[in-house]
Amino acid sequence: MEIQPLGDYSPDKFATLALEPKGRMDSQEGHWREQERSIDDWLPINARRNAKWWYSAFHNVTAMVGAGVLSLPYAMSELGWGAGVTVLLLSWIITLYTLWQMVEMHEMVPGKRFDRYHELGQHAFGEKLGLWIVVPQQLVVEVGLNIVYMVTGGQSLQKFHDVICPDCKHIKLTYFIMIFASAHFVLSQLPNFHSISRVSLAAAVMSLCYSTIAWIASVSKGKSADVDYNLRATTTPGKVFGFFGALGDVAFAYAGHNVVLEIQASIPSTPEKPSKKPMWKGVIVAYIIVAVCYFPPSLVGYWAFGNKVDDNILVTLNKPKWLIALANMMVVVHLLGSYQVYAMPVFDMIETVLVRKFWFRPGLMLRLIARTAYVAFTMFVAITFPFFNELLSFFGGFAFAPTTYFVASLGLAPNDERRTDSRQGSWSAEEKAIDDWLPINDASRNAKWWYSAFHNVTAMVGAGVLGLPYAMSELGWGAGITVLLLSWIITLYTLWQMVEMHEMVPGRRFDRYHELGQHAFGEKLGLWIVVPQQLVVEVGLNIVYMVTAGQSLQKFHDVFCRDTCRRKHIKLTYFIMIFASAQFVLSQLPNFHSISGVSLAAAIMSLCYSTIAWVASAEKGRSAEVDYDLRATTPPGRVFGFFGALGDVAFAYAGHNVVLEIQATIPSTPEKPSKKPMWKGVVVAYIVVAACYFPASLVGYWAFGNHVDENILVTLEKPRWLIAMANMMVVVHLIGSYQVYAMPVFDMIEMVLVRKLRFPPGLTLRLIARTLYVGFTMFVAITFPFFSALLSFFGGFAFAPTTYFLPCIMWLTIYKPKRFSLSWFTNWICIILGVLLMILSPIGGLRQIILKARTYKFYQ
Repeated sequence: MEIQPLGDYSPDKFATLALEPKGRMDSQEGHWREQERSIDDWLPINARRNAKWWYSAFHNVTAMVGAGVLSLPYAMSELGWGAGVTVLLLSWIITLYTLWQMVEMHEMVPGKRFDRYHELGQHAFGEKLGLWIVVPQQLVVEVGLNIVYMVTGGQSLQKFHDVICPDCKHIKLTYFIMIFASAHFVLSQLPNFHSISRVSLAAAVMSLCYSTIAWIASVSKGKSADVDYNLRATTTPGKVFGFFGALGDVAFAYAGHNVVLEIQASIPSTPEKPSKKPMWKGVIVAYIIVAVCYFPPSLVGYWAFGNKVDDNILVTLNKPKWLIALANMMVVVHLLGSYQVYAMPVFDMIETVLVRKFWFRPGLMLRLIARTAYVAFTMFVAITFPFFNELLSFFGGFAFAPTTYFVASLGLAPNDERRTDSRQGSWSAEEKAIDDWLPINDASRNAKWWYSAFHNVTAMVGAGVLGLPYAMSELGWGAGITVLLLSWIITLYTLWQMVEMHEMVPGRRFDRYHELGQHAFGEKLGLWIVVPQQLVVEVGLNIVYMVTAGQSLQKFHDVFCRDTCRRKHIKLTYFIMIFASAQFVLSQLPNFHSISGVSLAAAIMSLCYSTIAWVASAEKGRSAEVDYDLRATTPPGRVFGFFGALGDVAFAYAGHNVVLEIQATIPSTPEKPSKKPMWKGVVVAYIVVAACYFPASLVGYWAFGNHVDENILVTLEKPRWLIAMANMMVVVHLIGSYQVYAMPVFDMIEMVLVRKLRFPPGLTLRLIARTLYVGFTMFVAITFPFFSALLSFFGGFAFAPTTYFLPCIMWLTIYKPKRFSLSWFTNWICIILGVLLMILSPIGGLRQIILKARTYKFYQ
C-alpha cells in the first residue's frame, strides 16, 4: 500500500508535534493519526488480526523445532542418561512456563497489546532500558538463527545431492547455500505472518516428519552391539566442556520465545474473548508436538548408538539411502519456513526504523530493497563462516537463555520503591556514615597530582607490554605502528573526556564510572550499559593478574634454581596461591589512598621491567635470521592473528575503567577543580606509558622479528640474573595493579551488601567479602590458567567500549556538540574505530581458546 505524502509536514514538524502536550489540537493532527495507522497496517507485525488458534500451534512448532533436534542424541552422549533426561525435561517445563508468562503479559494492560518482545521489555524496564535489554538479545537470536538456517539448509541440500548422486562431481557448499537463499529472496517479499501461514504449516509438518524418521530408523536399526553409555569424553576437561556444550545445544533447541508475542499479535482479541485463550491452546498443542519431536529422537538415538552417535543422527544412520535423502529434503523444507518465521520480526524492526526514523516512504520498493539486502547479508555471512553454528552456540548462550528462560520472569517482578518514613533524618545520617566507610568516598579526598600519575601508570601498564612485540609480529611494521599510535592518541583523548566530565555538574562529582553512565543514559540504562562491562574488565584483569603473577614467580624460580631444582617441577597452581596470599592481606587496605605506596612501587616496577625488555633486546642486537613477514603463513592464520593482535593492543589500554575512581581521591573547589591536577597526572602517566610501550614493542620486534615469543623475556633468556629480576619486578607490579582494579569491585560489592542487603558496615564484613573475592579470582586462575585467552575474547566486548568509545558516546549525549563540527567528527571517528575493534578482536581470542583448550587438563 502506497501512503500519500503529508503536504508541508516535514520530519522536523512531526518531531515538534510529538513533543507537544497530548491535549494539543491542530488542523493536521487527524491526518497524522491516519498516517500513523496506515504505517502500522503496512508493517509486518500489524493490525491484521484474523489468525486462529491452530496458527499459533504451527507457527510455534516451526519456530521451536529446528534441525538442532537431530543433534540432541549427541548432546545426550555428552550429558549421560541421568543429566540428559533431567536437562531435557527441565528445559521443556521451564520454557513452557515462561512462554505462558509471555502469553499472559501480551495484553495485561487494558486496551493495549504488546505485539513485539521489545514493547513488553519497555513496559517492564522503561522506554530506553527495555530496548537495550531486549533488542540486542532478540537480534542475536533471530539474525543468528537465520544465518545458521542458511548454513544448515545448504548442508542438507548438499547431503541430499551426495546421497542421491554419490558418483557426481563434488559441488562446494557455497552453491547449495546460494540455492537455499534464492528461495528466500522470493519468500521474504511475503508481507506479514498471515501471508507465510502455509509455508509455516508445511515447515511444522516437515519437522514432525524428519524427527520421527530419525527415531523410528534408530529403533529399526536396533541397539548397537558395542554400544557404550559412558560420557563421550575421556578426560576431565573434555567431560566438563562437553557438558557445557550440551547445555548450549539444549538451550538452542528452545528459542521460540523470541517470536511468540509477534505470533500472538496475529490473533483477534476482545474483552470477552482475549487472545491469550486461543494462543495458549495453540501453545499447548505446539509443546506436545515439541515433546514428540525432541524426546524420542534424543532418547532412542542415544539408546541405539550410545556415545558413538554423530552430531547429526542422520549421518549415523547412513541407510537406507532413500530415507536419509528424504529426511534431508524435509529439513530443507522446514528451514524454509523457520527462516521466514524468525526473519519477520527482523523485517519489522528494519522497516519500522526506515519509515519512522529515516522517513522513507513505505511501499513495495522499500520492502523489496530492505528484505533482499537482509537475505543477501545472511547468505554472505553463511558462505563466509560455514561454521557459524559453532559461533552461535557461543554467542547465542548469552541471548538464547535470557530471552527463553528468564527475561519473561523479570517482567513480572515487582518494582522496588524507595522507602520514605519518619526516620528520614536518621537514614540520612546513616547514609553519610556508609558513604564515608565505602572504599570510594568523600572522606579521603587528599591526593596530589602525582597520585593520579602513578595510579594511572599502575592501572594502564600491565605485563601485557611484554606481549606487544608478539602483537607486532602479527601486524607487521606498518599496521603495528599505526595501531599502537592510534590507540595511544584515542585513549588519551577519551581519558581527557572522562576527566572533564567528572565534575561537569556544579556541586556534584561522578566518583564512579557507572554514576557518569547513569547521568548520560538514565538511572537504569546507565547501570546496565556500564557495570557489566566494567566488571568484565576489572574482575577479568584480576584473574589474569593472578595467572600472570603465578607464571612470573614460576619463571623466577626456574631461572634462579634451574640446575639444583630441575628434578622436582612445582606446578603453577602453587605459585598462584603464593601470589594470592599477598592479596588476601593487601585487600584489607580500605581505600585508594591506603594503597598509594603499593601503587607507586608497582608503577616504578612497570617502567623498570619494560625498560629491561627493550634495553636487553637492543643489547642482544638484530638476529641473523630475523624475518619481518607476518608470523602466520596461511591467509586464515594471518587474519586470525591480526584480530588477536588488535585484542592484545586493546588489552594494553584498560586504565579508563578506574580513572573516575582515581580522580575521586583528589580534592576540588570551584577555584581549583580536580580536573587540573588530574590531567597533569594523566599527561605524565601517558608519557610513561609511551616510554614503556613503544620502545619495548618496536625494539623487541626489530631484534627478533616474527620469531619473538608471546613474552619477550622468554625470547631473551640471558643474562639469567636480569631475566629473573625482571620477572620479580612483574610480580611486584601485579601486586599493585591487582589492588587498583580490585578497589572499584570492592566498592560495588560492599555497596550492595550494605545498601541493598542491609548488612552492618564494619571490619568483619570487609574481611569476609574481600577474602571471598580474592579466593574466587584465585580459584578461577588455578582452574583456567589460559584465562588471558578467554579475556582476549570476552574482554574485546568490554575493553574497547569502556576505553575507546563509551566516553565519546557519553560526551555526545551530554554536551551535544554541533553536527559536523570538529568535536562531532572526532567523537564519531573514535566510536567507529572502537566498534570495529570490539567486533574484530574477540575473533582472534576465540581461536586462541580453541587451540589451548584442546590439550588442557584441569589442575595439572
